[in-house]
Amino acid sequence: MKRTSTYFAIGRIIVFALAVPATASTLALAQQVPNTAETEQDEPLAEKVNDPTATLTQVQIKDIYTPAEYGTNAQPNTIQFRSVLAIHPSEFIPLEQLIRPTLKVVTEPDGKGRSTTTGYGDTQVFDLFVMPWPNSRETKFRWGFGPYFILPTSSTNLSGNGAWQMGPAGAFSFRQIPGLNISALVQQATSFAYTSSRSVPVASFTFQPILSYQLGRDWYLKSSDATWTINQRHHTATTIPLSAGFGRVWKFSDGLSLDTSLSGEWMVYRQLSSRTEQFTVNFQITLLFPKIELSKIEL
Repeated sequence: MKRTSTYFAIGRIIVFALAVPATASTLALAQQVPNTAETEQDEPLAEKVNDPTATLTQVQIKDIYTPAEYGTNAQPNTIQFRSVLAIHPSEFIPLEQLIRPTLKVVTEPDGKGRSTTTGYGDTQVFDLFVMPWPNSRETKFRWGFGPYFILPTSSTNLSGNGAWQMGPAGAFSFRQIPGLNISALVQQATSFAYTSSRSVPVASFTFQPILSYQLGRDWYLKSSDATWTINQRHHTATTIPLSAGFGRVWKFSDGLSLDTSLSGEWMVYRQLSSRTEQFTVNFQITLLFPKIELSKIEL
């Protein structure tokens, strides 16, 4: 138990360290980013909240409840904590950066019965560099790429793989059709170090398709919570779920808003997976800070 606690502490330190660009720059105080009427009209806040390439600082809490799962009578649940740190371009790094750490508290089945075990899950973090070409205001297309890490912070062998993993991440957003945002997030991770001799090599590819449609008055429909997972090693599982839901952004001021959403997720395809979600309910609350962007100071 002491050993896993140590790993979790190390993981939290690394997540914090990765929030500082790994170059000769440091994060300064948050600055107020101009939020013109033209920008708001061009890209509504209710659209940006589901866009993986949008420059939007946010803090999110999400409850992922599974009332039905293949291979067990238990009902798993995950509490997910996620933040997105939007970092302003600097002379040294002339690109927008989006740093997104994700931490989880996971309740997993012990077996085929109803008993469960709760513990910390592995920590995920990516650093996405948003490309300035092509001009997103004119083309309504935006994309970015960067490094992706998975840190073995899990406190049980049910909630993590016990492996240090890294790989690339990429995302795009297309907004040419009025009211409709077509996006996707792609991540690939391969293990390179392990926390114990019992850990096995891991290589996985995930694809998250994202659709959102604006209904007006800050209401929207979305399909953004399902992540397709293809484990790339021989005789490992592939799962393809689909999701659908709705949400609304509640504006308190120009600099603070709250996003709430509810969605359902269904497993439509699974291969070599004896235990995986059958149906999942996702409830999400996100604090949005559209005028706050971190800036970098050159050393």
